[in-house]
Amino acid sequence: MWSKSKRYADRASKPPQGKRISPRFLLWILLLLLFTTTVWAGPDPDQDDITRQYGQAKAYYQDLTASDKGNDRNSLLTSVTAFRSIYKAAPDHQVAPKALYMLGKIYQTMYKQSGKAKDLDQAIASYEELSSHYAGNALADDAFFILGTIYLTDKKDPGKAARAYTKIIAIYPEGDMAAAAQEQLLQIKHTTTTPSPIADKDAPGEKCISPQPAASEPQHQEHTAPKTGLATVLPIHHWSNNRYTRLVVETSAPVTFKHQTLTGNEASPRRIYIDLENCRLSPDTISTIPIEDGLLRRVRNAQFDPKTVRVVLDTQSNISNYKVFTLADPFRVVIDVMSSDASPEKTEKRGSKEKIADKGKKGRLATKTEPPSLARQLGLGIKKIVIDPGHGGKDPGTCSPSGLKEKDIVLDVALRVAKILREKLGCEVILTRDRDVFIPLEERTAIANAKEADLFLSIHVNAAPNHEARGIETYVLDLASNKDAMRLAAMENATSAKQISDLQSILLDLMQNSKINESLKLAGLVQEEMVSGLNKKFSTVSNLGVKKAPFVVLIGAQMPAILTEIAFLSNPEEEKRLKDETYLAGVANHISGGVSQYVASMSLATNFHR
Repeated sequence: MWSKSKRYADRASKPPQGKRISPRFLLWILLLLLFTTTVWAGPDPDQDDITRQYGQAKAYYQDLTASDKGNDRNSLLTSVTAFRSIYKAAPDHQVAPKALYMLGKIYQTMYKQSGKAKDLDQAIASYEELSSHYAGNALADDAFFILGTIYLTDKKDPGKAARAYTKIIAIYPEGDMAAAAQEQLLQIKHTTTTPSPIADKDAPGEKCISPQPAASEPQHQEHTAPKTGLATVLPIHHWSNNRYTRLVVETSAPVTFKHQTLTGNEASPRRIYIDLENCRLSPDTISTIPIEDGLLRRVRNAQFDPKTVRVVLDTQSNISNYKVFTLADPFRVVIDVMSSDASPEKTEKRGSKEKIADKGKKGRLATKTEPPSLARQLGLGIKKIVIDPGHGGKDPGTCSPSGLKEKDIVLDVALRVAKILREKLGCEVILTRDRDVFIPLEERTAIANAKEADLFLSIHVNAAPNHEARGIETYVLDLASNKDAMRLAAMENATSAKQISDLQSILLDLMQNSKINESLKLAGLVQEEMVSGLNKKFSTVSNLGVKKAPFVVLIGAQMPAILTEIAFLSNPEEEKRLKDETYLAGVANHISGGVSQYVASMSLATNFHR
């Protein structure tokens, strides 16, 4: 039942016969500590050196388990530092998933010794990172199985356990953990009334204590799809209004696909279809998803042939354009569909008319939309703002050695900004999250588009290998302007620099309808207001300027959209500031001040056009 994971655990934990504490053991401690301080020294660590360092870290751990040091928390933490540093230095290396597996194993050992919940949360974080970012690795299904066991045995949460076991069956049906997962699911079914799990959604509020660096798809995967050779297409998600719809199709491994439109008529409207090759549908998939938002009627998906899944978008009205692009870790295909109605007024009237017509069929409330204001018609009024606190839930963002998490800081600041803007401008402010929950990057932009927001502002905290780095910088969507911008985009997108480079190759097409000039103006005002305002109370607040980078959270935004990095959590002095209520209040006030200046400039433009 535990075949592969047990074999691997035995290999990882059993020391060579006769191994005992020796001078070499003490030397390893010094070498590992030296390694962890120099691992970031070069941008491209030597691959053979990484393999050697992993071997040293593993040997050090084996010596621990062969001695009484295996019960010493500080020694185990030294081992944690070694494996985590290896992973951070080379997330593309073939030993990266093994390092994550070892991290999970060590934290489980520490939990058994300490009984501390944070140790168990760290173990969960490591196994989740392995299973999500290295889905093609032979250890991924083992990680899912261990997660299921942790949730069932330690967390006493059969629902989450069932989700983990279900993913094994859906994604790795021919894997050596599938039978064990099926057995565990049957036991859960017999002992609880837990509803059927949803395979691709994390429970709200699920936390991941430890900071996990941006990881990429490994270069040396042991397999890139389940042993059937087919990737699994997971249930589709969508967000929409009557001028915009975003659909996300996630697969268990990277796949190739093609898309095409079929010209329609009155009897059969225009259709868009996407064929995903070497795929099969998940058992949880719903074959027909009704949308009926005035733009799309429904989405259908089916097994077109034994190796192809076809997703069909049935349109409800004329569409002007649609964009298709891919995101990684996990792999997903994103489809943005836009209406051909350029006028908001026409669209709102058409939407109201359709809602009235649909009253009998769908039981919808037939409410008419108020005529838009002149400012709204001109596209100049700022009536609705979406604030996006970065990260959340299982994704903590960057973290400091003291345990301060980016996700908590930015949520605090975002709530303050929302309160100020509501009171100061009287406009509607929507938060993509108002508590500690995980929301995928593509969903955040989709929320802003579906809500027809006038501005989109994503708030983050920076980090860099160089702990001297400090200051504030604000970004708009564009090709990366330098290596630092590439690094930051990779970190915030939770991907690799290589995948950012691939994303840039399609970004020119995606940016055709983005509001670059308006975004630059908004970014400039927010950046200048933050730097000048904070420098009045705090010394050396560095102005790193307005920059450009391919942030996933900004892709497809149909309004001026920016991402601001309010400080460096990796800088000791700025970390202290991020714990200071006065500083956080100042950041919120000055972000709001920059937005207010932008709104005022738009009001002047509105008056000029009257």
